[in-house]
Amino acid sequence: MNPISKLEDNFSFEFIDSPDTRREALEEAINTMKEYVKIDHSVAVLSDLADNKSYIFTGDFGSFFEMDTSGFLTIDSIWEEDIYQRIHPEDLFERHLLELEFFNFLKTVAPEERLAYATKCKIRTLNAKKEYQRILHRSFYLKNSSEGGLWLAVCLYNYLFEKNGSATGIDGKIVNTKTGESFHVDTYINCINLLTLREKEILSLISKGEISKEIAAQLNISINTVNRHRQNILEKLQVNNSIEAVRTADALNLLQI
Repeated sequence: MNPISKLEDNFSFEFIDSPDTRREALEEAINTMKEYVKIDHSVAVLSDLADNKSYIFTGDFGSFFEMDTSGFLTIDSIWEEDIYQRIHPEDLFERHLLELEFFNFLKTVAPEERLAYATKCKIRTLNAKKEYQRILHRSFYLKNSSEGGLWLAVCLYNYLFEKNGSATGIDGKIVNTKTGESFHVDTYINCINLLTLREKEILSLISKGEISKEIAAQLNISINTVNRHRQNILEKLQVNNSIEAVRTADALNLLQI
């Protein structure tokens, strides 16, 4: 099951710059990433959260994914689904939790400092031989909007140039690339207040198999209100359906009302 949602609006920011302003900044970012993958040899995904598009740049690591390394391609999504399908489902889910924590962590940081932070983790991914191999995944935001909203996101995939060791899971970290400070993400403290008390109540009832009509009766609210809360839950947790929402919320310890 793919835990990554297509509810892109949750990533959008409150103030969007004019198309001309964004176009110029985007062209600069595209040129930057073209040159970056030549040096880093990684596969880079530049996601435009305003226009719901991604630009995939393939350095030498593209051969791992059996990708054409001669240029870059554009997709009408901020999710690189073809790559996600290669990632071990458990690691994809953990990476999703890491990115949720990272997104909410950045909301606690001053806009001018947000671009200094990145995530780093190790994920099992199918190689050209269709065997799982741990690779390095990094993510960060390349540009804010002029109002300080998160705008251009970057994901990097590359070989893991270190021994795997005995670490379990994806060994997720958030790193300050300016200072070198880093911390493991094994709890999700920045997601604690992601859902309201009412949303937690509704999701807890969903986890017990209750349908919207039954939830509305128990909480003495309308079915429309229940459905609106359900939609808000999916958007906040960036998932596709209620089953994924329950799994994600449980992993984040959000169902402990």
